Amino acid sequence: MRLNGFLLTLCLAASCLQSSKSFAQQDTAQSCDVPVVVTGYDNQLVRDLAPADFSVRLADAPKAVDSASIDGGPKRIALILDASKNVPDGEWKLETEMAASFVGHARSKDQFAFLVIGAEGTADSFLSFDDVAGRLQKMTSSRPAATEANERIYDSVLDAAHRLNPPQFGDAIFLFGHNQDSGSAASADQILDLVVKNRMRFYGMSFADPLANKPLPKGSGRSKLESLSAETGYFFSFHAAHNLNQPGQMTLFQGFLADLYAWIAEPYRLSFSSAAIRGQTKLEVTVANLETRRVHQDGIHYPHSLYPCVAPAVEKAP
Repeated sequence: MRLNGFLLTLCLAASCLQSSKSFAQQDTAQSCDVPVVVTGYDNQLVRDLAPADFSVRLADAPKAVDSASIDGGPKRIALILDASKNVPDGEWKLETEMAASFVGHARSKDQFAFLVIGAEGTADSFLSFDDVAGRLQKMTSSRPAATEANERIYDSVLDAAHRLNPPQFGDAIFLFGHNQDSGSAASADQILDLVVKNRMRFYGMSFADPLANKPLPKGSGRSKLESLSAETGYFFSFHAAHNLNQPGQMTLFQGFLADLYAWIAEPYRLSFSSAAIRGQTKLEVTVANLETRRVHQDGIHYPHSLYPCVAPAVEKAP
């Protein structure tokens, strides 16, 4: 009887140890890290926030913030240029020159995937900022010949997302080109699904004039690419060439590009338990004392929905 009791005690101890280990592994696996950018009225990063300054809600329920700190580690950026026939030479010149200005703020530890829509030039592997700058300089002086009339933007964004698989914290896709796709095999829903599940950030920038064809067609609104950017917490912006040519505007715009690179390079890494995430879950993030810190709610950038953070979504390229 004593022997049986001793064995029972050992079994119970082992069971408790295994359960404790399982719970510890579960807690670790359920930690979710989300990139959050907080900017003031001047678009500059707000860098002095502590975990207690953030409020998080998942599916409309409050969630405790475990940690929040600026993540200045290496970042990967998929840079996409639209060289299709629908892009006039003036816009192409701005695409390459402003992409070079943007990349000029990169750090030696950052890496770039480089993709070109509608022409040759896509790189097979990640590049350093020096390599990207060299390619952009050549493309500015000699535009690559367009290979087709279609603007397969969805296909290129999907390709960029595949190149960032498996995902790393802070991954971003930055498109210089138009906001409307034509001829892609990929769908808008397909790229939205992969980009959001992998917590990537998507920025778009066009040098076309969105009001050139006034009045706007009936039913026109935010494009699918604009919606994709908004869902990741950012925006697709428009900067018509004739506006940038006004005195002083180019200097201001290049400063804006510097701000955007800082957002990509040094977001907050906001960590909290993802146990409440079941499928696509709404996320809300706010910051205490917005007025005192001179921050609009619109200056807080984060993904508007999350999927389970236990295992990043990995989709194999076809």
